[in-house]
Amino acid sequence: MTPGRARCPPGTRFGNTGGVNDMNVQRGTVKLPRLLLVGLALAASPAGEAADIGEGYLFSRLGERDPNRSSYFNAGDLHLGGWLNAGFSINPDRPADHFNGPVGFSDRANELQLNQLYLYLERVTDASPDTWSWGGRLDFVFGSDAFYTRSMGDIGDHWDAHLLHQRIYGIAFPQAYLDIFAPIGTGLHVKLGEFYTLVGNESVMAPDNFFYSRSYAMQFGEPFSHTGVLAAYALNRNLELTAGAVTGSPFAGWDGSFEHHLENWGFVGGLNFASAQTGTTLAVTGTHGSSSDTPARDVNLYSIVAKQNVGEHWQLTLQHDYGWMSAAAEHAGAEWYGVVGYLNLELNPEWSAGLRLEWFRDDDGARVGSPARFPANPGRAADYYAATLGANWRPVPWLTVRPSVRYDASDGWQAFDNNSSKRQLLISSDIVLNF
Repeated sequence: MTPGRARCPPGTRFGNTGGVNDMNVQRGTVKLPRLLLVGLALAASPAGEAADIGEGYLFSRLGERDPNRSSYFNAGDLHLGGWLNAGFSINPDRPADHFNGPVGFSDRANELQLNQLYLYLERVTDASPDTWSWGGRLDFVFGSDAFYTRSMGDIGDHWDAHLLHQRIYGIAFPQAYLDIFAPIGTGLHVKLGEFYTLVGNESVMAPDNFFYSRSYAMQFGEPFSHTGVLAAYALNRNLELTAGAVTGSPFAGWDGSFEHHLENWGFVGGLNFASAQTGTTLAVTGTHGSSSDTPARDVNLYSIVAKQNVGEHWQLTLQHDYGWMSAAAEHAGAEWYGVVGYLNLELNPEWSAGLRLEWFRDDDGARVGSPARFPANPGRAADYYAATLGANWRPVPWLTVRPSVRYDASDGWQAFDNNSSKRQLLISSDIVLNF
């Protein structure tokens, strides 16, 4: 497998293009927390009774013990938020290893997953045009997704990998950064620390995605996070430029930390266009750097994400990624690329429907492994195809239920059913419960 992804990585990420939100009994040793049961009980309450409940409803039920109402939080302009994400995927093949092949995040077959018990503490900068300001954010996640959110400077050796690890469950701190606003020109934002990537359409954070599962492009073709410095500057009302220097990773600044490989710096940046008048957004982003091999190899990636609102209720999204790594000495080069299309329809304030179609090419068998979490079987050169049809139901503003059906196929090897099949069907559903 290629270094940097042997697991084959509203938090603010500059130029975030993720999610349709841009439109108007577990068998392991870790038990699901009582909060999941509380959330399901709340979801069963009559819709009329909770019609005007906001996303901060669960914290507000604490009354004076709500941290966001404390004098300390008010004085420091602090906000505590979060969500709970849990789901279940039915795999008719009943794979012996209980994994859904190379499908990540919703990766367990016929087993309830607590994916994310997610909390964040945030101070938002005051972007007044003539005032310096500072903010920041610290994120915490417990669940089966913690593995995917860690900064994997060295696989398995990052500090939060040792805090808790029971079977597929763990703890991670995926973001920890300082945000500085400088009143220079139209205003300069600078992040210092560990932050989610700006590359691609989908996000680690469950509420930012329409579907429970993730695309191959997000899972295997892009970084999840970076560590370093990232600056964002609005060139005008429609264009924003981002550029950063990232480190702490053996793979071009992908999924790095301040713990290892600090000598290996890379670049991440892009240009984002948005027009409210036409309902159009376009994000062109990319990374450049080198591997920590001897001799080092160049690693490059670009991603183009275009979105267009069609009328009041439709949204079309197209994404194209292309990544490549040069050859050096005994190390072969690699290429990976693909196209993802999304079509979303808002049926009414409670219901929306979505379709995702994807083709992903792992040209040298260097990116995709199975299972996605622990690739015991390295991939081979192959095309991967996936079609996902799903819905979002929001009976109350703080709860989203996301049923979906997904069909996958691979033409290069038996990537599914414990490496005994080239095809897979998943019937899934999850909830996102906002605190």
